[in-house]
Amino acid sequence: MLVRISFIFGPLFIFAIGLIGSVSSWGQGASAQAVEAPADFVIPESIKGFDEEKVKKDPICDSSVRPQMDHVKPDEMKPGDTVVVEGKSFGKKKECLFGVTFGAEPAKAFTLVDDEHIQVVVPEGLRSGVTFLNIETGGGTARKGVLVHSKD
Repeated sequence: MLVRISFIFGPLFIFAIGLIGSVSSWGQGASAQAVEAPADFVIPESIKGFDEEKVKKDPICDSSVRPQMDHVKPDEMKPGDTVVVEGKSFGKKKECLFGVTFGAEPAKAFTLVDDEHIQVVVPEGLRSGVTFLNIETGGGTARKGVLVHSKD
């Protein structure tokens, strides 16, 4: 039995030792050479540097803060109504607010007033009853139950 095992694993062992010894040469390619840019190449402004004052004034979407809904005024609505959502962390610019939905139905329109207020137009064709109003930002989704009445 010992002869048979060494007959099978002996060549495999020698092959593995050969691979381990050659590992040090793996990944070595041609040496890097300096590349010169063409004479007509223009460096983009974003690479040249930045205006520190502009960066301080430009609001950034904070993906680490989850939005929070406190109130929806009015709390009972009909399709086509405009409601105001009050809360926190909706975003300091419109690109931070990804979407507003009533259940799975997207809002007809929405406007980010400021970080704490959003104006939303209730979508047409929404069924009457309780549904969830969802506010989606880079930090997550806020959800609150609202009552929708029929348009009649």
